[in-house]
Amino acid sequence: MFYLLAIALSSLALAISAIGLVIKRSRSSEKNLSEAHPSGGFEPGIRTRSVKRVNSLAEAAVILGARSLMLFDQQGFVIEAYNVSEEYEAETAAIMAELINMLKRLGLPASTVTFNDLKSFVIELEKVSDMRLYGLVVGGGAALKDAGYAKGVLQRYLESIMERRW
Repeated sequence: MFYLLAIALSSLALAISAIGLVIKRSRSSEKNLSEAHPSGGFEPGIRTRSVKRVNSLAEAAVILGARSLMLFDQQGFVIEAYNVSEEYEAETAAIMAELINMLKRLGLPASTVTFNDLKSFVIELEKVSDMRLYGLVVGGGAALKDAGYAKGVLQRYLESIMERRW
């Protein structure tokens, strides 16, 4: 049993390293609104007011003050990504899905997996049809601390996609 735990922890360390690599190589050519230095007292980061509708993943990133966002399913397929290098998004989603599945197999809670040093986390979203979806939120300049609020914002985005589809 000890060997299985050691293997699981080494896999977790590998996943954290992969996130770090993706963050470092994320597209820097686009100006990210959460990293801009706004004037007039505006501070990027978690808001306390409720969000009724989110029309794009870029808008969700601005609301959250996140540098990068990615939606993926339980099998590791990318649904949509914002400010993540196309070269690494599929690999990152696959690693994150494997990490979540491994945590669930070990009986550990996997609804929110936080990476403190990187100011990022993976959150489990509500099912859409038969698919279990997850969101990877990578923090920008402001520390993201409220995973529940981030889940609500991403859930509003998924709802707006479903409304447009029907």
